[in-house]
Amino acid sequence: FARAMKGFRYVVGRTLRDSGQALERLGLKTEGNTSFYSFLNRKPIYKLVEKIPNVSKGAFVAPNAALIGNVRLFPNSSVWYGAVLRADCNNIFIGNGSSIGDNCIVHVSSKNSLRELPNPTIVGQNVVIEPGCIIHACTIQDNCTVGAGSVITDGCVVGENSRIEPGSYLSQDTQVPTNQVWGGKPAQYIRSLSAEEIDGHKPVAESMQKLAQQHTKVQEDLQVQPDDYNDEKTFYHNTASKE
Repeated sequence: FARAMKGFRYVVGRTLRDSGQALERLGLKTEGNTSFYSFLNRKPIYKLVEKIPNVSKGAFVAPNAALIGNVRLFPNSSVWYGAVLRADCNNIFIGNGSSIGDNCIVHVSSKNSLRELPNPTIVGQNVVIEPGCIIHACTIQDNCTVGAGSVITDGCVVGENSRIEPGSYLSQDTQVPTNQVWGGKPAQYIRSLSAEEIDGHKPVAESMQKLAQQHTKVQEDLQVQPDDYNDEKTFYHNTASKE
C-alpha cells in the first residue's frame, strides 16, 4: 500500500508540475517573452522603456549576443557570440555588411556622461570589428578594420578604409585619416595603405557576410527543443525516482 501511495503522489505531483510549466510557457508566449526557449532559439533583443532594437532582414544576431535600446542593424550586418550593443542613452548604427566580433562591447554617451557630451556610435558599411573590442561613442567609417582587443573611445573618428592594429587604444577625440594604419597605446600613425591593401578588405568583409548567412541558416533550421522542458532530467525527478 505504501509503495502504491508513493507512486500515486509522484504521478499527481508530476502532472501538476507539467501543467504549471505549460501554463507558464503559454503566459510568456502571450507576452512575447521567449526566455524559456533553448539557448539557440532565444532572440537576444531587449526593449528598454520605449527604445526597441531595429534589426533588418538579412542581419545575423548570435543567440547569446545582446541588443539593448536604440540599436539599428542594417542588412547583411552581423553581431557575433557574446557581443553586447547597449544603446540606452543614445543611438547605435551598424551599417550594411559590417560585423561586430565575438565578445565586443559597443556603447554610447549622453549629456550625463563624464564628458557631458552626447555621442552615438556609428559604424559604416563593410566594417570588420574583430573579437574583444570596445567601441564607445565613436564613428568608424566605411571599409575599416578594427583589430582584435582594440579600444576606441569617445569622439574618435576612424576614416574610411583605415585599419586599427590589434590591441590598440585610441584616446578620446582621436581622428584617424582615410587609408591609414594606426596602432599602439595610445594609437599613432604607422603608415598609409596601398591601393592593393585597400582592395583586399572587400573579400574579408564579404567572407564575414557569408559566414553570418551560414549561422543564420543553422538557427532557422533549429526547432524548440523539448528536452528544455523535460522534467525527467531535473534533479528533483531523478532524486524522487531513486527513492
